[in-house]
Amino acid sequence: MMVSHSYLGGFFRSMTAKKVLVIDDSIMIRKMVKSILSGKYDVLEASDGKSGLDAARKIFPDLILLDFVMPKYNGYQTLQAIRRVEGLQNVPVIMISGLKEQVTEHVPEPFTEFDFLEKPFEADVLVARIQNFLPPESAAPVSAASSRSTPVAAVRTAQPTTEEPPNMQMVLNRLTSTETLLVQGIENLIQREVVARFNELNTRIEHQDNAIKALGQRMDKISEQIDHQNKGLMVILRELKSLQGK
Repeated sequence: MMVSHSYLGGFFRSMTAKKVLVIDDSIMIRKMVKSILSGKYDVLEASDGKSGLDAARKIFPDLILLDFVMPKYNGYQTLQAIRRVEGLQNVPVIMISGLKEQVTEHVPEPFTEFDFLEKPFEADVLVARIQNFLPPESAAPVSAASSRSTPVAAVRTAQPTTEEPPNMQMVLNRLTSTETLLVQGIENLIQREVVARFNELNTRIEHQDNAIKALGQRMDKISEQIDHQNKGLMVILRELKSLQGK
């Protein structure tokens, strides 16, 4: 059975690629990150803190990209659960959020348990931050013997002829970066709107609770007044009965 070199190359790359686990409830953010890191890392996804914890236990990733604002378990609760798993105590974690003030409510700065990346972020910024923890593998050095034995003409002809012009590549990179910022900007606006509505709802509930409490206090006061009046009426009735007996 013949196996192609391209298949074997892809197989060995998948076996040696560093694993990055993206835990985010936004499918757009997950797909965007996977697109940015494609070809550099083996990217796995989880849609919430619980499934992210289960995935981390199974795959033991080399790095975790963790959203902070999520349903059920937020990013910090998920991080605490991950740190309790044997073998995951030292895995690098990059917390991402467009609402940094919510992160600092739970963890004051400077952040020591994790690195922090604020949304929206550009693609190259994300890659550079991840490479701080997972540097790319350097290319294999060429031996002196092989370099001496390789004719100059062969080296010249080995240069790729289909490389895109630098200006076109810059345009493509800029388009990717713009798309990244746009997706994150939309997500951030939605997230902030949801938080604002949630806070508004909590404020209304608090006002209603205060109004109910004030109403209860007034009812208690009225009950005391009625009770006091009833006692006065009982005294008057006893006086009337005593007068009738005389």
